[in-house]
Amino acid sequence: MAKRFHFDDEDDEIQKYDHSQTSHIDELEKLKETPSYETQEYQTEKFQTYDEDENDSMAKKKKKKFVWKWWHFVLIGIIVLFVAFMIYIFALSNNDGPVYGNRCQGIVSISKDKMDTTISEMKKKYSEVESLSMEIACKQLKVDIVFKDGMNTKKAKSIAEETVKTLDKHVGMQKDDNKTYSHLFGYENNVAQFEVNLFLQSEDSKDFPIYGTKHVQNDEFSYTLASVRDQESKEKAESTLKKE
Repeated sequence: MAKRFHFDDEDDEIQKYDHSQTSHIDELEKLKETPSYETQEYQTEKFQTYDEDENDSMAKKKKKKFVWKWWHFVLIGIIVLFVAFMIYIFALSNNDGPVYGNRCQGIVSISKDKMDTTISEMKKKYSEVESLSMEIACKQLKVDIVFKDGMNTKKAKSIAEETVKTLDKHVGMQKDDNKTYSHLFGYENNVAQFEVNLFLQSEDSKDFPIYGTKHVQNDEFSYTLASVRDQESKEKAESTLKKE
């Protein structure tokens, strides 16, 4: 049997052929796995469409206008009122009372201790006094006294005026000759000081409540009694009926 001879370069050619064939097979497999151009183009268009839809949705949300409801206005009104109230409270806290402008400049100070001492002294001296309070409002001294039921009108006036004199004594300002009250209820450094307003109360008495007023530099109080006011109203009504 004859033997077949082959050369070394023949083996190299066979190997190159096998390697080339294998490379072609691998390339075919890769082509199968790689999407076609049409498939890639479709996917790109799909993502672009999704982005456009999302952008349109966001644009619509931005374009949507805010609609005012009735309760929005109520809420804003409440907030405005609250802020105004807080500003008002803050303004009052920085003043000793209502705002009077320049009217209160030059007024002598009456300390709370002096008023408390006067109140304590008068209540201890007169058992008829159930309650007594004093308040300073710019150029006004307000004195409120509540007496026991059936209080005598003349004595009530006397106690009220003594209360003012007692406070005047404790403050201790200069008093002019022939004057009942000191400069505290007159003039100090050419500036008018305090006028006095009395409010006297008592049950079971036709004259109460009684209002008393003393103007600056005057020594006498002027009074308005409930009974007198009622009498005047009665007389006016009677005169009207007579005319008819």
